[in-house]
Amino acid sequence: MDETTAGEPSVLMRGEFSPKLRLYMLAYWGLPFVASVIGLPLLPLWLIFGPLWTRRYLASLRCDLTERSVVIARGVLFRREMTIPLDKIQDISIREGPLLAAFGILQLRIETAGQSNAATGKSDADLIGLVNARAVRDRILRQRDALDARDAGPPPIDAQTALLTEIRDVLLRLESRLDA
Repeated sequence: MDETTAGEPSVLMRGEFSPKLRLYMLAYWGLPFVASVIGLPLLPLWLIFGPLWTRRYLASLRCDLTERSVVIARGVLFRREMTIPLDKIQDISIREGPLLAAFGILQLRIETAGQSNAATGKSDADLIGLVNARAVRDRILRQRDALDARDAGPPPIDAQTALLTEIRDVLLRLESRLDA
């Protein structure tokens, strides 16, 4: 695996997030303020601080595809970075709800073996607003399949097969000596 000087795996592809994500987040988090009596007085605070927070959040987003994993980082106050090994990825789905469609963005959901919670509908990673989300999904799946094919290699030789091969070779040597 190629590695950079810092010991980090080399990045095969870096995901880019749409600027429309900021507007989507302002609307997504602002709608509860408008819809609730308690939130309505807080709406002016959201209109002041929301754009600042969404700008910083968008700047913190990172999605990198390396040779063996997908690295996702996000967070303003609390930074979170997760590494999802490609060989653990079971499904990558694309979602587009009415609000996402209104802003022209998609949600990419990554689910891994044994980690997704089907009861709550949560996935291991949700990436909203990736530019060319379908192409990103296809690239991750191609890299996963290439990794699986490379790691599979030739089938392992069990002990019996190795013993039988050795016996055959000995018999061939004995036969060649008898013929000589």
